[in-house]
Amino acid sequence: MLTKRLLTAAVGIPILIGLLIFGGWVLVLGLGILASIMVYEMSRMMKHAGLTYFPWLAGLFVWAFFIAVPLAWPLGLLMALLAVFSAAKTLWVSAPLGFQGAANTLWSGLYLGWFFSFFVRIRDLSHGWYLAFGFIVVIWLTDTAAYFVGRSFGRHKLTLRVSPGKTWEGSLGGTGAGMLAGMALAYGAQVPLWQGLLLGLVISVAGQIGDLVESNLKRYTGVKDSGSVLPGHGGMLDRFDSALMALPLAYYLLWGLGIR
Repeated sequence: MLTKRLLTAAVGIPILIGLLIFGGWVLVLGLGILASIMVYEMSRMMKHAGLTYFPWLAGLFVWAFFIAVPLAWPLGLLMALLAVFSAAKTLWVSAPLGFQGAANTLWSGLYLGWFFSFFVRIRDLSHGWYLAFGFIVVIWLTDTAAYFVGRSFGRHKLTLRVSPGKTWEGSLGGTGAGMLAGMALAYGAQVPLWQGLLLGLVISVAGQIGDLVESNLKRYTGVKDSGSVLPGHGGMLDRFDSALMALPLAYYLLWGLGIR
């Protein structure tokens, strides 16, 4: 399993770094494809649980959220259209299933489209390539440290119902590693170290919450992994679950700190 994870990382990380280097439409198209795979995985998970879901509508708005960044489309308008189209779909589906599908589609459109599109927004900031890459490093170090610290010293369960394997010790170890990575990020971006500590803390904690949210989703839909596209990692959603929740918070924190 570890060998498969390392091989997947050896292929996937250079591709993601390449997308970040090019930025612009190359990044938009690359991330849009990744998000489309996640929509497909979400559709499979919903189907496995017998839940109604409108994948074509979710996919449409996922791409709209990405394209909206370089074209400067109004974000509020996109959200309103997503809500209206999701609600209108209930007219063609029986009431209980229609409203269930509308809620699932509206949520996943925001989760997989709007949240993930903040990767492009961070890349468009000054020092954007460095900040986006630093974000990935904070997430990766948090996950890695939480795993190894949890295995070595974990005694107290973090949330037994959602993810029995995670511990408070692992979570604290991951948060500490994320904050150290944030300090390194601040040094490279030439901003005060306290800002890097704060950024690392927010990204690390939000990332761990995102991981738990996806674990809860898999438990709810009765699947072990969101997919199998990444050997050793599961699905694309399994790989980016931490980033999805942390991206919007990281962007607005950077904006609030004056890093634009």
